[in-house]
Amino acid sequence: MKKQLLIAAVAATMTSVAMADISLTGDAKVNYTNVDSQSDVNDSNTFKHDINLTLQGSNGGTGVLVRTSTKEDTYQDNTASTALTLEDAYVTSKIGDVNVKFGQYNNTSDSMISNATNSTINSGRFTADTTIGGVKITYVDQNASAESVILSGEVSGVAISHKMGNAGAGSTNDYTDTKISGSVAGIDLYYRTKQFDNAGTSSDSDMDVIKVSGEFNGVSMTYAQAEADHASDTFGMDSVFGEYSDVNNTKGFKASTAIAGNTVAVSVYEIAATATAVSDDYTKFVVTRPLASGATFEATYTDKDAAAGSTADSTTLDLELAVKF
Repeated sequence: MKKQLLIAAVAATMTSVAMADISLTGDAKVNYTNVDSQSDVNDSNTFKHDINLTLQGSNGGTGVLVRTSTKEDTYQDNTASTALTLEDAYVTSKIGDVNVKFGQYNNTSDSMISNATNSTINSGRFTADTTIGGVKITYVDQNASAESVILSGEVSGVAISHKMGNAGAGSTNDYTDTKISGSVAGIDLYYRTKQFDNAGTSSDSDMDVIKVSGEFNGVSMTYAQAEADHASDTFGMDSVFGEYSDVNNTKGFKASTAIAGNTVAVSVYEIAATATAVSDDYTKFVVTRPLASGATFEATYTDKDAAAGSTADSTTLDLELAVKF
């Protein structure tokens, strides 16, 4: 009888595990980059990789996500990459009508402006949200940091989000972060403005983002700009024009279309390191093609025309092989 009870207990445990929803997904990309600079001293040929793995599990309405990454920016020194970075690690659940999230994760989804106050991955975060009368109310808190409340919803097809941030005890630099997006006659519009009570400092200056996009005769077109008001405040971005860091403002156009099974994109834009600096001009061509192997091949050619008087002109060819699984 005891053996039968033991077998039943083990079987019940195995059934419980089998019912859990567990998945392992990921993405990876490898790049070869050649830079040919006017000054020659900055010429380079580099290989790098970026591999991300995401483990998700759930039991009923409670879920867990862990995302790790390993990167190597250059193999020129023949040094093996040993670092495994924890990007996200959080638990999601529901208490009554309130969704809750605990752990380590990014605090924004806008990749046009990202810096210490706009896009950071930190631990000890807590988020709770619920919807009342069509308005989503989100409360965000973090260990040893400030808290914020976000009101979001949709009015006549226009999505609106308004964040009120408390900078923390002893600080007078509270802020608001407002996002508005919608479509008019087939044109997608997006506007974001972040305003600080004590604006004008180099680390916390007002910031604005505008994006306008639409499709015309099979060609997708986008105009985008981002700017920090303070001359020395900088941000990073990884969006419309690619990945850049420590910039103060950017603006330009991007057009893309499908040609013979390829996606071809052309971007013309300018970037300035400070509000008063002369902008560097860029022209970028990107060709993307899915391969029969399941991977995606992308070739990017960038021509940088540096500010007048500079010797930082350069051309860059980047070849990338990427896969998702």
